[in-house]
Amino acid sequence: MDPYFQRLRNNIVPVDEKDRNAIARDFVDAAQAAAGVPRVEGFNKKPFHEGVGFFDLAYHPENNKRSSASVAYLHPFLDRPNLHLMLETWAYRLELDDTGRITGVHVRTKDGEEIVVRAETEVLVCAGAVDTPRLLMHSGIGPKADLEALGIPVVHDLPGVGENLLDHPESVIVWETDGPIPDNSAMDSDAGLFIRRDPESRGPDLMFHFYQIPFTDNPERLGYEKPEHGVSMTPNIPKPRSRGRLYLTSADPSVKPALDFRYFTDEDDYDGRTLVDGIRVAREIAKTEPLASWLKREVCPGPEITSDEKISEYARKVAHTVYHPAGTCRMGAPSDQLAVVGPDLRIRGLNGVRIADASVFPTMPAVNPMIGVLMVGEKCAELLFEDRDRERHRPDDRAATLAPGGEA
Repeated sequence: MDPYFQRLRNNIVPVDEKDRNAIARDFVDAAQAAAGVPRVEGFNKKPFHEGVGFFDLAYHPENNKRSSASVAYLHPFLDRPNLHLMLETWAYRLELDDTGRITGVHVRTKDGEEIVVRAETEVLVCAGAVDTPRLLMHSGIGPKADLEALGIPVVHDLPGVGENLLDHPESVIVWETDGPIPDNSAMDSDAGLFIRRDPESRGPDLMFHFYQIPFTDNPERLGYEKPEHGVSMTPNIPKPRSRGRLYLTSADPSVKPALDFRYFTDEDDYDGRTLVDGIRVAREIAKTEPLASWLKREVCPGPEITSDEKISEYARKVAHTVYHPAGTCRMGAPSDQLAVVGPDLRIRGLNGVRIADASVFPTMPAVNPMIGVLMVGEKCAELLFEDRDRERHRPDDRAATLAPGGEA
């Protein structure tokens, strides 16, 4: 994947020195000592198994603005004659011809006009792990029984659409600090920790964000208070084993799909045990200087929660998404009955369409998926160029099959 990483246009850099908050620096020192992991400068360097430090962020340190994919990839090229950007336009159905080829996309503009955008060569679906399977199923592409139950005409039975829903679920442990925290930061969670508990693992299997705020949205629902000043650690499951599902509840494309993440449903409770381990590690870090001198008391779950059973109960109840849905149109081998695309990103059994977003991930990367998504896009672009080159170098006798003035 290294060549694709090198092609990324975003400005991906370590957190700048001016943005490294004092308490986050002390978290890094304490975690290095308590967890016995190395300090890391540049988490994208290889090999990487575990470590603590400030993250690499897609941002511009000179003005602290995010380096977004749209700004990096689209804005410099908006004046190209072959690029037409339609804003506030909603795709709700793909159009297929009788041969199983995707020929266009039905869209609705912000003014309510419904039009069909025709494809000269291919349609690239990049709607993400939620809206890509939604779009396919409303187009009649998906699990036959589910579509028939909603009265959606089935044009291509593909059982894996919407299955294999992945995420990075995480829990939270919160401390009150002895006074306010400095406000310099690239973002509130720009330092973190990766641990490899299993030495046989190919990468980290426990991860933390260190939040320079009291992150108490879910704990407050259980009756915990939000301290005026505080910090949090969020034990996260980098390689979750639970698998969820996305499905339609209506044939109306304007009705949002249902997401059942099925957190903590893996057979051996690996995911639940990971969070218990994480809270125990977080407590060890909190007891270690120089971080310990900042902390006044543990707010939640609270020092009285000590058994694995009670920690697990708390961790599950306050667990939350980190908005990393993936896997709902997963890539796989021809023998994989739930695979939706192959290595060429083409939808199995259809022509003229590829998917290039997080929905194609067969498994979840241990880190935030943004860079992985961009690399999928770079790979898709490479595949398109390769196909175009092959098309140009096909034998000349192909021209005899074209009508005068026709398009290849």
